[in-house]
Amino acid sequence: MKLPIITLFTALLACTVQFSASAQNNQAATTSLSLKQAQDYAIKNNAGSRNAVLDMEIARKKIWETKAMGMPQVNAQANYQHLFKVPEMSLGGITILKSDLPDGTPVMSEDIGNSVYLGYQAMPPIQLGVKNNTTLDITVSQLIFSGEYIVGLQATKIFYLMSEQKKAKTEIELKEFVANMYTTALLLERNLEVMKKSLDNTKKTLSDMQQMYKQGLLENTDVDQLEFASLSLANGVNSLRRQLDYTLDVMKFQLGMPFDENIILTDQLESIADNINLETIVASQFNINNNLDYQILANSEAISRLNLRREQSTFLPNLAAVYRHSEKMKKPEFDFNPKDVFQISMNIPIFSSGMRNVKVQQRELELQQVINIRNNATNGLQLENMNARNNISTAYEKYVNDKRNIELTKRIYDKTLIRFNEGLASSKDISDNLAQYLNAQSSLYSSIFSLISAKNKLDKLNNNL
Repeated sequence: MKLPIITLFTALLACTVQFSASAQNNQAATTSLSLKQAQDYAIKNNAGSRNAVLDMEIARKKIWETKAMGMPQVNAQANYQHLFKVPEMSLGGITILKSDLPDGTPVMSEDIGNSVYLGYQAMPPIQLGVKNNTTLDITVSQLIFSGEYIVGLQATKIFYLMSEQKKAKTEIELKEFVANMYTTALLLERNLEVMKKSLDNTKKTLSDMQQMYKQGLLENTDVDQLEFASLSLANGVNSLRRQLDYTLDVMKFQLGMPFDENIILTDQLESIADNINLETIVASQFNINNNLDYQILANSEAISRLNLRREQSTFLPNLAAVYRHSEKMKKPEFDFNPKDVFQISMNIPIFSSGMRNVKVQQRELELQQVINIRNNATNGLQLENMNARNNISTAYEKYVNDKRNIELTKRIYDKTLIRFNEGLASSKDISDNLAQYLNAQSSLYSSIFSLISAKNKLDKLNNNL
């Protein structure tokens, strides 16, 4: 009897292990992220960030492509040729004395004079080609001098630098977005937490009031008033929960995270706000050279200057060397094409009816446009910096005041509950003070978001995120 029991126990254990493993596989993964970790995750997995890395690789390949244009080029070409009729060259014939010809030789007789007969023999034609032939050509070329090529090399270096700056801009914009979404999610979590706690307290108070109403100690109006407040809180809780879920989904999308994965935000809202030192921010100086938009515009100006130089270089000659070797599978009797050829060619621009001059003038005008854009952007960035500093100062002052308002409204609400239990306050007083407390809570969280957003904006301007 022991063997069947052991077998049954083993089978049950195997089923339990298999069920547990299946449950673990079906359970969604959970990832805990601080704000810094969320930003790093986004930079690594966001589609836009990954494409920025690919853009840098494309720019690196473009540099090599441009360099290769000035390096030796080797090309091989194979050709097959069939001539339906091979061209021939006729050499005519020779005139001979008839007496000198062997007997039986066919000749064309001609009467020259009256007594002497001469003979004329035609020569066979010479073929100037072959009916079927295959030719192999190998060509080696080297660019010796080209003004456009030199300018192009310089442009590729700036192009790569711009791709680096665009990648940095993509990352800093992504960091700012993730920081704002992270803060928004924390705000919704805290709002949801406060509202759920208020709902629980309201339900408890409502239950006590319903008991007091049954005992005839309260009017029905008081109970209805608090029940209305309870239902409103319940609707608010459900709405906040859906907003939080949507915000987290948007955040997952930007992070490049699967939607079925759960996120736990480990940073605290107040700690992020409290780490902002207004005095340090106000004392810092704005260095426009650190701004990525300004750096990109400066490089755009450099590109425009190189475009101008490239058009100016078209007035210079180009110099190139070419070596060519040719092999034929079948050679005709007479072949006038040499096997090896070396040549140096120089292309000297002389007259283009003013086309080159007009192109240079166009590049000069385009350069002036870029300079105007950069100067205007400089003023705009200065103005944006001043506005961001004003916004962060305003948000910080509001944050400090709203923290104080929370303490006051919470104290008023708690005292109203005590007074209600003592019969000194009505349910309307509770509802009004609760709404006042929730409004103060919402205002605080709004000021925290404004403060953090203003800080992120200022850090983005200074390339400091």
